Formats: sequence, structure tokens, C-alpha cells
Amino acid sequence: MKRLILCTVLALVVGGCQNTSPTRLPNHTSQSVDSLDQRIPVPLLPRMAAHQRENMRDHLAAVQEILAAVSAGDFAEVEKSATRIGYSEQMGQMCERMGAGAPGFNQLALNFHHTADTIVPAAKARDSAATLKAVSATLQTCVACHAIYRQQIVNEATWKRIVSDVEKANRPQSGKP
Repeated sequence: MKRLILCTVLALVVGGCQNTSPTRLPNHTSQSVDSLDQRIPVPLLPRMAAHQRENMRDHLAAVQEILAAVSAGDFAEVEKSATRIGYSEQMGQMCERMGAGAPGFNQLALNFHHTADTIVPAAKARDSAATLKAVSATLQTCVACHAIYRQQIVNEATWKRIVSDVEKANRPQSGKP
């Protein structure tokens, strides 16, 4: 039963991530689906957006591997796959760069990786329930982030302007007029 529930949840997560290109409503309206999406845009250059989607697909693959390994009692494989989605300095820098134009995005992205770090200790303890609980908490961070943010493909000039504006807004005020 647990396996059926986990497979269903994973299928829903993967299915919800499939549409990454802008689509249009039927011909009776010219309003794009993107204009109806009230989530906060994360401005990204095309190559950055593609890289981010590739990373997220790898994160999903790692979660699938973790679930398969837990069901097989292969905790060494759980640790191996969980390490791919845990925090590293390189991942932290990538999250910072990807979220440079969307205040708050970087914190949620880092929260995902730090939450994923809880999977390895549970696997080392060979505790299936704790491992699944850690995976569930990790997936909750995915759901929360995807509920708040969406990708927005922008050109180089727009991306630089947005990032500059965010950096200026985050600088401490000097008190000078």
C-alpha cells in the first residue's frame, strides 16, 4: 500500500512538472496561460532555465531512485542517491545565481537541499519510516517552491536589469538623500 501511495505521489509530482513551455488558451481568447499564472516569476536566461529544468529532472530521478531503494531495503543506494540532492557549496552557488532576480527563491531552493540532507542519516540508521519521512519533507519543499515561483525566460539585458534592481533593493541604505 505504501508503495502504491508513493508511486502515485511521484507520478503527480512528475506530471505537474511536464509543461515548461508557454501555451495559449483556445483561439477564442488571446490571453496566455502565463498571464493567468499568479506565481512569482523567476527571471532566467534561456540557458539558465534549461539548466534549472535539467537539475530538477535529476532531483526527481534521485527521489525515484531513493524510493525504489527504500522499498528494496538497499540503504547504501538511498545514501548514494540522496547525496545527489543534498547541499553542496556548488549547489548553493547555483541556487544563488538562479534566484538572483527573485527575492526569496534562493532561500527556498537552499531549504530543499538542506531538507534533502536529512535523508542520509535516516538511511544510515536503516530506518525505512524515517527515510520516507525525510523524503516526504523534501518533496514538501518542492511543492512549496513550485506553488510560489515559476520560470520566466528573459533576454540578457532584462536579466541584468532585474538582478541589478534586486541587488540595489537589498543593499543597506546609507542614509544619504
